[in-house]
Amino acid sequence: MLTRISTHSRLSIAASILILLFIVGCRKPYPQLPREQLKFVQGIRTAANTRSKQRVDAVGEAIKKAIDAGKIPPELEKILTSLLEECYSENYDEAEKKCVLLLKDQLRK
Repeated sequence: MLTRISTHSRLSIAASILILLFIVGCRKPYPQLPREQLKFVQGIRTAANTRSKQRVDAVGEAIKKAIDAGKIPPELEKILTSLLEECYSENYDEAEKKCVLLLKDQLRK
């Protein structure tokens, strides 16, 4: 005996798939960053991956010193601050995911 899927169910499934593809595919890419500033992103990623508060504090301190020295532009400062806030809130998985996306965006031209 064959089971038929109702038209309503088909439309619901199709709409769900389209919404999921839209959400995943419509992420605004991170800006291109100078290579020397990517070490901060990698530091945050390592701290998030190890879930180490000491590493988060150390990277946060290094970033603060670089900001005070004027070595980090405001746009990057905002990104790094956001990533550090994720770590301080113990959202390590989300912080690491964002770091990976940022680093992948650096490969695009």
